[in-house]
Amino acid sequence: MCGDHSRQSCGGALAVLSLPLRSTRFLPQTMAGRLVFHDCGKGGLVATHATFTPDESSISSSVSDIDTCIVGIHETGDLTKSAIISPFLYKFSIPQGRPTSQDSWQERSIEVPLSHPMKIEVGGDGIIGRRVTIWSQHAVDPIAEGIIGYN
Repeated sequence: MCGDHSRQSCGGALAVLSLPLRSTRFLPQTMAGRLVFHDCGKGGLVATHATFTPDESSISSSVSDIDTCIVGIHETGDLTKSAIISPFLYKFSIPQGRPTSQDSWQERSIEVPLSHPMKIEVGGDGIIGRRVTIWSQHAVDPIAEGIIGYN
């Protein structure tokens, strides 16, 4: 396997988000960071919550700086097509930044319950291997994207 072998698996699913590959416009806000799909530590294969944590280098290094966003999980993992024409499997919103706790690491994260539980598996209704795109309420183009993998 490639990558950092010192990192322990935390369970659930993870998407590392960065600026969209096809971005051609100035983006007022970047959502670089990690989006984790999990079941609040129960170890199951169905995600009931999503937690977004911005990168330390991100413009929005605090969740209080983040506007309400729409998260779309696409039917495929194809990053070569425009996100606007790529069909969705799931959609949910991340409300304007509210810290999850007072802990210095966690205060940079925002956790939302998912209205529709998502399977952490490949194929069918599973989210592994699918493209995830984030839009700001005020932007036409996506502000971040990534591929969902096992955490």
